[in-house]
Amino acid sequence: MFKKNQFNKITIITIALAACLLVLSIIFSIRAFRSTRYIVYAEDKIYDEYIKDSPLPQKELGIIFVKESDKAQLKEKAFGPIIKVAGKIQSQKEIALLPQEYDENQKFFVLEEEAMLPSVKADFSSAKSGAANSPDLSISFSNSEGLPLGNRAIPVDGVYADDESYKLLVKKGVLCTVFEVKLSKDIFEYCEKIFIAPEKKTSPELVTIASVGDIMVARGVEEILIEKKDGLEAVFEDTLPILRGADFTIGNLEGVVTESWKNATKTYTFKFKKAVLPKLLDAGFDYLMQTNNHCYDYGESGFKDTLAAFAEYKIPSSGIGKNKEEAKKFYHTTIKGLPISVISCGAFPVERSGFNGERTATATDTRAGILWKSDELLEQIKAEKKAGYFVIVNVHGGEEYHFSPSKKQRQFYEALCDNGADVVFGSHPHVLQPTEWHGKSLIVFSMGNFIFNGMENMNGGTDSEVVKLGVLGGRIAYVEQYPAKIKNNGVRLKK
Repeated sequence: MFKKNQFNKITIITIALAACLLVLSIIFSIRAFRSTRYIVYAEDKIYDEYIKDSPLPQKELGIIFVKESDKAQLKEKAFGPIIKVAGKIQSQKEIALLPQEYDENQKFFVLEEEAMLPSVKADFSSAKSGAANSPDLSISFSNSEGLPLGNRAIPVDGVYADDESYKLLVKKGVLCTVFEVKLSKDIFEYCEKIFIAPEKKTSPELVTIASVGDIMVARGVEEILIEKKDGLEAVFEDTLPILRGADFTIGNLEGVVTESWKNATKTYTFKFKKAVLPKLLDAGFDYLMQTNNHCYDYGESGFKDTLAAFAEYKIPSSGIGKNKEEAKKFYHTTIKGLPISVISCGAFPVERSGFNGERTATATDTRAGILWKSDELLEQIKAEKKAGYFVIVNVHGGEEYHFSPSKKQRQFYEALCDNGADVVFGSHPHVLQPTEWHGKSLIVFSMGNFIFNGMENMNGGTDSEVVKLGVLGGRIAYVEQYPAKIKNNGVRLKK
């Protein structure tokens, strides 16, 4: 028989166990009817930038988006809602060269696209500098903004940064991962509304700009262009794809468009028929420069005839006008979102014949003519750059048949860059002169002749080039030189 005190102990234990079972039963019963709070954690930066102030409702989904650094504060309480992590949102990058694979419970939302550029030190003394097969190649990788000074970008397997198949395109965005499969649809739809937006940043498009030297189509060339069915191909040959392929192509028309016979007293005077202008447009030229030492070969009347012919065929130009105010105007255009400003000016020395362009051909309040280099021009360029333009300056200057820029030439071209010019294209020397970086700006001191019959006996007079730039985000990234040679009645690339 049990003693009385043993019985009491058993009774107490039994009651305690029963009480515990009752409490647990109550707890489990309460827990069975507790609500569930689904949490999606997001990186702090993502949360602050996209989710924090989003007007999209969360409570209706039964999902709460929480900053990752706050998750420690969300402790589950005994009688509160059950907290379950339904997903997470984190930063993610993708490189086209190394594509990522995701399962059905993950989605990548792209917010930005940026091209990474391999670049090398630019040796402009060799058109082939920067070739990918060079054994001494030292390659840097950056976006266009961070391109090292003195470098030029190189294509990847022949593909440029604007091509959709470019292998170094970096996609930046967020990766949404769902743990509660039943909520996948709601979470992904919510993310799509937040992260797929019209203001999504994309990599700027590549804008290509090409320029050539002097174009003088007299001495039989204009007859070929105007009269022959294949005149363009006969004159420009294999340079045509480059001229036509660039978004914006510049040339210096060395002579006037007039029927006048009243030529100036000069060593050489050049004039062309206006029927040649549409042929030059067909060749790919988008802008023709006239601020050269042959613009007044037939006096002010011949110059005015040229202005009229340019207007008739809608030939873009600048630095020329019926008066000083017109000549001061920059040519503006926008290509693939890039605002471009172009101005041309004269800076050539007095000719041996005595022709003084600054005194004779410069536009005044009462005389049609060209824009001449000046401090005022430097201030105008500064203003254009401040206004957000990519600034191109074409200068007809330097000494004829000199293979190096003169001190005055260099000082003026560098001053143009210091005041905002992104690129300076030079002409007039009739021979090639160096191409150099000046900070982030590029100076092409002289591109020589491009179309110019009768230069065979002049040292370097038949050497030419096409310079082609690739601009990304308002900065020159690619610089390519295509050596060419004047032969017979045209020009062709050097093989």
